[in-house]
Amino acid sequence: MAKSPGTPKAKTAAPAQFDMNSRERKGGKGGPGGPGRGRDDKRPPSRIVNLPPTLVDRGEGWIIRKIGKVDQASHVAMGAEYQLIFEGHDPLVFGFLGAARDRAKEAPPENAQVAEVAADPAEESTAAEAPADGL
Repeated sequence: MAKSPGTPKAKTAAPAQFDMNSRERKGGKGGPGGPGRGRDDKRPPSRIVNLPPTLVDRGEGWIIRKIGKVDQASHVAMGAEYQLIFEGHDPLVFGFLGAARDRAKEAPPENAQVAEVAADPAEESTAAEAPADGL
């Protein structure tokens, strides 16, 4: 015959082990570096550098260039900006390619210099003098 299991024995607690996640282990407070000193304090300050522009899209009278931004210390991409350049105008800067493409579909902005050249200043001065002569 088989033995009966009898009464269960009380389990003994496992021996104390070192806790890898304890606060004392992490050194967050009162460690050799002082409170709050961590990995980021050891890194050099980040310096964001612009990459050379690359052509993304081209249309009739406009182009879109992408200028990437990279952290020089860690070489991590920090984003990009898109420049929409109409012929004869300063670039318009956008954060998203879709926004730049949407704006490219619209008419180019009016150039203030072109409007001034269209109205000849010599004609304006003669028009202003004409009423003075009539008096």
